[in-house]
Amino acid sequence: MFILVGETKMTDAELAILSLLSEKPTYDHELHRLIEERGLRRWTAIGNSSMYYVLDKLETQGLVQRMSGETSKRMYQISAAGMGVLQTSVTDLLSTPRAYDKSFELGLANLHILKTHQVQTALTSRQQDLTAQLSRLQEMVDSGSTADSFQANALFAHRIAMIKAELAWLDDFITRWAAQAPADPELVIEPAIIPRNRQVILPQDPDSVHKQPTQEVPPYHKHTPPGMPTPPQLPKPEDANED
Repeated sequence: MFILVGETKMTDAELAILSLLSEKPTYDHELHRLIEERGLRRWTAIGNSSMYYVLDKLETQGLVQRMSGETSKRMYQISAAGMGVLQTSVTDLLSTPRAYDKSFELGLANLHILKTHQVQTALTSRQQDLTAQLSRLQEMVDSGSTADSFQANALFAHRIAMIKAELAWLDDFITRWAAQAPADPELVIEPAIIPRNRQVILPQDPDSVHKQPTQEVPPYHKHTPPGMPTPPQLPKPEDANED
C-alpha cells in the first residue's frame, strides 16, 4: 500500500521504520530485532537487505538522520520533517476506510468463468489458508512473543478479528453458493471408431485373420536350442522304406 503525503509517496515499510525511530534513536541491528519481534514482516515487505535501502531513501528525503558515532555501527533518528510526515500518514490510515481485498472481490464477480468444482476447490483453499494464518497469529499471542504494548496488541487483535470475520462470511457464502450452484456435466467418453484395417488383433484372438491351425512338428523338424550341438537327423519315413 502507498500513501501520498505532499509530494512523497510512503510505503508500509517506510512508515514502519519511521514509527520505530519515533520511539527513540536506534541502531540498525536493533531495528532488525524490533521488526522481527513485532511481526512487522507479516504486514510490510521489509527484508534484511531492503531495510537499508529504505533507511537510505528516508535519509535522502530528510526524514531520518544518521547520528555520528562509531563507523561500524549506524544509529538513526527521525527528523522533525519525518515526524510530521509520520503523523499525517497515521492520521490518514486511521480516518480513511479502504477495501480489504479488492482482488478477492474481482474473483467473486467472475465466478461464472469457473466450473462448479473449480469454485469449490478455490474457496476451500482460501478457507484453509485463512485458518492457518489465524492459528499462527493466535499462537504468537498466546506464547507472549508479541511486543508487550497496547499498540502492538491492538495490531494483532485487529488482524485476528478480521480473519475470524472473513472466515465466518466465507463459511456462510459457500453454503449459499453451493445451494444454487449448477452441477458439473458428467464427463462422457465416446468410444473411438477405428477402421477394421487399422485395428490391432492379436494372433490368438479368434477374429484374427492370422489365426491358423497348428500342426504337430515332426521329430526330424525339431529345432536345436541356440548353443547346443545339433543332434543327428532322423531319417524321413520314405528314406527308411528305401532301406
